[in-house]
Amino acid sequence: MDTVIDETALMPKESALAELHTAVAAYNAERGTVTNTLYVNMVLMFGGYVVFACILAYIAFIEIERNIVGIVLGLLFFGGTVVWRVAQAPSKRFQQDLRDRMLPLVFGFIDEVQYAHGAEPRFMGAMPGKELVARDRSEHGDMIAGMHEGLAFTLSETEMITGSGKSRSTTFKGIIFHFVRDAEFPGLLLAARKPNSVHLFFRDLFGGSSMLLVTSGNPELDASHEFRTDRPDAATPIVQGALAKALDYLSTEWRDDVVRLALRRRDCYLLLPSKKDFFELPPVHTPIDFDRHLRPMIRDLVTLLATAKLVSKIA
Repeated sequence: MDTVIDETALMPKESALAELHTAVAAYNAERGTVTNTLYVNMVLMFGGYVVFACILAYIAFIEIERNIVGIVLGLLFFGGTVVWRVAQAPSKRFQQDLRDRMLPLVFGFIDEVQYAHGAEPRFMGAMPGKELVARDRSEHGDMIAGMHEGLAFTLSETEMITGSGKSRSTTFKGIIFHFVRDAEFPGLLLAARKPNSVHLFFRDLFGGSSMLLVTSGNPELDASHEFRTDRPDAATPIVQGALAKALDYLSTEWRDDVVRLALRRRDCYLLLPSKKDFFELPPVHTPIDFDRHLRPMIRDLVTLLATAKLVSKIA
């Protein structure tokens, strides 16, 4: 890769790092009280409900007509899930409060850093639709936005869904990294590094897109990548440039599934499937360790910034 960003240079500065360690220490100090509250809730609330449900189920089995017993058991099971969620609520709120306080500190090297949870990113409205990934709706988790050396970006945990009920299907689950390039592409360009060049014919990376297939002229590169566009004249120089390098770099870091990239005018979208939570923190009964739990988040964001820097320079 031509452009390399030094991870140590992107780490939070000394003041932000000290503030981050203070927040970690405060969380770990409070954690014991929250854990005890969680255990008490589980014993008193859920344990009590289990006893109540067993008694009620026994009475229903003895006293009520057999064809109604199934309904009673179903209602008791549903009630159990509600009680379980209520008992878990304090620890969930505690961890979300931790994210609210800590993630802006973790990414303290980002200018104008913003954090939100559950909000739809602004870029979703303009992102390519079924040409890139089919979706009827999307759901969103944590989101970080900010600026780095003039590069505006947004990172969002997103799940894209088609259908509902039994026909519900997840077409994408992972990270969407959106940034704005200096140069404008006069159309739409889709790119993906194929997961295994030996099995290309088993999947259509862009859902049967009617856009034209563009090749780089390099047989090895064209065997491992797929490029489609509605402007082949403008896309060819980009395809023959550094675009494949960016996809290769990301594919070495994200191995869960196919990494996709889309260019539309000045907007660039990187779709990175992931089986894990990007902002994952340990359960409330586990203390947070900076190197184990927080540094990997920074490393992943640095990887994305490095790729964005490379793609942003493509004319």
